[in-house]
Amino acid sequence: MTELADRLHQLQTDALAELAAAADARAVGGLRASLFGRSGRLTTLLHDLADEDPTERPATGMLANAVRDALEAAITDRLAVLVEADAGARLADEAIDMSAPSRPWRVGHLHPTMTVERDLREIFHAFGFEVFEGPEIETDAMNFEALNIPPDHPSRDLWDTLYVSEADGDPRQPAADGTILRTHTSPVQIRAMRALTPPIRVITPGRCFRYEAVDASHGFEFFQVEGLVVDRDTSLADLKGMLEEFARTLYGEATRTRFRPGYYPFTEPSVAFDVSCLVCGGSGCAACGRSGWMTILGAGMVHPTVLRAGGIDPDEFQGYAFGMGLDRITLLRHGIPDLRLLMSADLRFLEQFPAGR
Repeated sequence: MTELADRLHQLQTDALAELAAAADARAVGGLRASLFGRSGRLTTLLHDLADEDPTERPATGMLANAVRDALEAAITDRLAVLVEADAGARLADEAIDMSAPSRPWRVGHLHPTMTVERDLREIFHAFGFEVFEGPEIETDAMNFEALNIPPDHPSRDLWDTLYVSEADGDPRQPAADGTILRTHTSPVQIRAMRALTPPIRVITPGRCFRYEAVDASHGFEFFQVEGLVVDRDTSLADLKGMLEEFARTLYGEATRTRFRPGYYPFTEPSVAFDVSCLVCGGSGCAACGRSGWMTILGAGMVHPTVLRAGGIDPDEFQGYAFGMGLDRITLLRHGIPDLRLLMSADLRFLEQFPAGR
């Protein structure tokens, strides 16, 4: 046996030992490069075949090929074992115990204002009302003139209007197109009368906007729910009976109610609807100004001018309407002292109202 053959046998023995000690695929790759690379140990020995005795060269060449094939096969087998072991280890690390308890997760719920709106929808649905909605951006004509509030009407001072397109950068001054953020949901009643055929019985919940300073009882953004009934034989007595049942359903059977004279340009006659104070029960306290009563909405018989604007003949049909501040109803229902809390997005406040309350 020649010296080159001895060196080949020794290289195979050393390489197999190194291969057995390789801990991962990266180490095996490094060993392969050190053996079969351009300057690798086996490559160098194969170059030495040219110096071998011609009589010994064939046998030594066959041995070199056998060593190379054996090492390549051993490296391939070792890589397969390491890859399978690595995959098994990763699967074991990533295994999920389906019987383990899940992480705690928090379930959201409706905002208290939306919960009250949902309850109002259900209450009025029992009275035969359907929901009718309209756009938050309105025209001056729909928001005011169709509701018997012409440009020179003094009652316009009751609504601090925000104009979408303002003149001279002042949101209180209208530009030529008169586009506004609606100040109440009453224009939706006009849309309902124009879209539906009497008898009409709808509620119009939605968001409204007014140019007001924000304090404990006022906001520039708020919610309203208004109702409209148009039929041949509606009366103020029908309105009173329906609102009394509504108040008792919302606040309890012991709730007392009353009508007081009021003024709204779009109803005639107009009334304010009061309920016995929800804090003191009617005995008189600071919350109700010692009167024992709280006003929760305004109402009245629809003005003939408004019926005509809605495409309804006031000689054939009449109707009644009512409107309430959804935010105020929510404050009264839960005894919340400050309107700003409803818009604060403060989780410490909102978590006090679990789902369904």
